[in-house]
Amino acid sequence: MVADKSVIKHQIYSEKDPFSAWEDACESITPEALTVQVNDDTFVTLFRNQLVRIDTQEVDGPVEEQVKRHDELAGVINTLSNMGL
Repeated sequence: MVADKSVIKHQIYSEKDPFSAWEDACESITPEALTVQVNDDTFVTLFRNQLVRIDTQEVDGPVEEQVKRHDELAGVINTLSNMGL
């Protein structure tokens, strides 16, 4: 039995609503357990009767990050232009 441990998955793309998006991080879901792939050949089975909580956090995707970087660069260029450089 493992106590006080976390399994964290990053960069999981999901089009589901926020309350169901965690399902896309699982390889399989049964009424008894969730199976999560943690690297290329390692899977972890989490038994539902021992899960305390599942947290999700929405983050910017690659397109949003590119737009944000472009806007930041445009802001820097505008500032330098206003300074006469």
